[in-house]
Amino acid sequence: MATSKNVVLFGQAGAGKSSLVNLMVGENVAKTSSDMRSCTLQWQEHPIKFDGESYSVFDTVGLEEPQLGIGHYLDIVENSYKLIQYLEKRGGIDLLLFCMRAGRLTTTLQTNYRLFHEFLCDKKVPIVVVITYLENEAGEMDNWWKRNSDIFEERE
Repeated sequence: MATSKNVVLFGQAGAGKSSLVNLMVGENVAKTSSDMRSCTLQWQEHPIKFDGESYSVFDTVGLEEPQLGIGHYLDIVENSYKLIQYLEKRGGIDLLLFCMRAGRLTTTLQTNYRLFHEFLCDKKVPIVVVITYLENEAGEMDNWWKRNSDIFEERE
C-alpha cells in the first residue's frame, strides 16, 4: 500500500490557508473565518486525493506578527516544531506551501518563510509560494505575478 505524501501549508493568520485546503479537497472541511481571531488553533491533517495519489495536507496555525505577542508567537513556533517532528516519523515533508496574501513582501513574511524553510526544515524541503486574495485583480490573476516576480527573485 502506497503512503501519502506530506504537504505542510503555512503563512500568516488570515492568509487563506484553510480556504486553500477547502479548495484542494473540493468541499468545506477546514473551518474558515474573516474574524479577527484565528480559527485554526492547532495543526490539522486533511487527506486529499489527486489523480490517484494520496496526500496529507497539514493546515497550520497562522503565524502572527512576532511583536504583537512574543509568547503567543513562540507557542505557534513550538506547535510548528512539534508538527515537523511528528512528520519526520511519518517519512518527512514532501512539500511546503507558503500561503501569503497579495500585497507587499514584508519583513514578517520573510521571517515566516525563513522559519519554516530554513530553520524548521533546514532548506531540505521544496517550497511553493501560493498568492491568495487575487480575486479582485484587474484582468488576469497572473498579471500580479508578472508585476511582482522580480521582487521574489531579488530576495532569493
